[in-house]
Amino acid sequence: MSLLRLSYLYLKRHLLTSAITVLSLAIAIAAVTVLLKLEVLSHSRFDTLAPQGDAIVGAKSGGIDILLGALNFEGEVPNYIPQNLYETLKAKKDISFEDQSKFQNGFTVSHITPLLFFGKYKDFKLVGTDESLLSMTPSDSAPQLQDGQFPQNPGEALIGSQVAHSQSLTVGQNIYTHAEIYGSNIASAAFPLKITGILKPTGKSWDKGIFTNLTTAQAAVAATPGYQTIWGPRVLSYFILNISPDGQDSLASLINQRTVSQIAFVEQEKTRLQELSGSNQTLQLLIVGILLLTSTLTVLAVFYTRMEGRTVELAVLRALGRSRAELTGLLITEGLMMGFSAIILAALLEFILNPIILSTAGGNLPAPTASNWPWWMILVTGAFAIFAVMIASLPPVWRLFRQDIHSTLRNIH
Repeated sequence: MSLLRLSYLYLKRHLLTSAITVLSLAIAIAAVTVLLKLEVLSHSRFDTLAPQGDAIVGAKSGGIDILLGALNFEGEVPNYIPQNLYETLKAKKDISFEDQSKFQNGFTVSHITPLLFFGKYKDFKLVGTDESLLSMTPSDSAPQLQDGQFPQNPGEALIGSQVAHSQSLTVGQNIYTHAEIYGSNIASAAFPLKITGILKPTGKSWDKGIFTNLTTAQAAVAATPGYQTIWGPRVLSYFILNISPDGQDSLASLINQRTVSQIAFVEQEKTRLQELSGSNQTLQLLIVGILLLTSTLTVLAVFYTRMEGRTVELAVLRALGRSRAELTGLLITEGLMMGFSAIILAALLEFILNPIILSTAGGNLPAPTASNWPWWMILVTGAFAIFAVMIASLPPVWRLFRQDIHSTLRNIH
C-alpha cells in the first residue's frame, strides 16, 4: 500500500482532530494573508500622493491632514481659509494686519497655486484653481494638458485622465454635478460643467480631479444652501507654495501665529507619515509572525500527540518491512495533505470574507486592484504555512528514529 494511501486512511480514521487542525491552520493562513494584503493596500494609498510644492497652507487641522487633503485628495470637503493671504503672497506685497503692524518678508515665494474643493462628481473631486496648476514643479508628475485648454469661462472644467477614461468623457461634453460645502450634507442644485480640456496621465491624485476656475468654484460654493462665512465667496481650501528654504521659519511664524490658517511643510509631513505607517507595518508584521508561530505550534502539538498514540502502529509497519525513511515520508505526507487542504480552505475563507473586511477597513483606502490586493498572496502565506508544517514534522520524525521496535512490540498486550 502506498504512503499516500496510508496517510489518507490515517487522517480519515482521525477525522475530527484532522479537521480541527486543518481549520485552525486555514484560519491562520487566511488571517495572515488578509493582514499582508491590507498592508499592501494601505501603502498603495500613498502612491498617488502628488510631489508638488514645498509647503501647503490650509485651515488648522494638522499637518498630515493638510498634506493628504491637498496632495492626495483625501477626506471630505475641508474647512475654508480666506483668499486675501493667498493674493498678497502671490502679488509679493507687504502684509499688514488690523493692528497696523506689518510683516517683513523673510521668504521668497517662487510659485503658488490655489485649490478650492467644492464637491464630488461620482468618486472624483471638484477643485477650483487657476492656470498656475499647469506650471507646477516637478513637471514630470504635474498636471499638463493633453487636449483642449484650461477653463476660461464660468461653467467650464478641465478633467484628469482617470476621470476621462473611467467615464468615457471627451472635450466638449457636459457633466452635471452638485456643489458641497464644509460641515454640511446638503448639496446645491445640479449645474452643468462643460469639459474644455483633459490632462495627461500622471499616476498621481491629479488624475482624479475635475478642475474649474476659481470663479466657477466660488460661485457654486456661495450658492450652496447653508453657506456662510465672514469672507463671503472669497475662500480657498488650500494653496500650495514653492518657497526658498531659508524662509520656512519666517513663513511659519506668519501663517501659524498671525492668521486662522496653518502651514504644513511637505517633506516634514511626508517623513511623519512614513514614521506612522512604518510603525503600523512593524505591528502588522509582528502579528503575522505570532499567527504563523501559533499555527506551527498547533500542528506540532497535534503531530506529537499522534506520535505518542501510534508508536505501536509505526513499530508494526517497521516489522512488516517499512524503513525509517518510508515512515518519515509517511509523517511528512500527512503533514503536506493537511497543509494543502488548509490552503484551499483558507483561500475559500478569504474569498468569502474579503468584501466584509474591505467594507470595515475604512473609506480612505484605495479601491482594490490586482496590484494592491494581489490574489497570489494566499500562495505566499500558504508556502510559509507548508514550511511551518515541515518544521512541525521534525520532532515526530526524531522520535521515530529513536524508537526501539523490539521493546515496543514486546509491550503489546
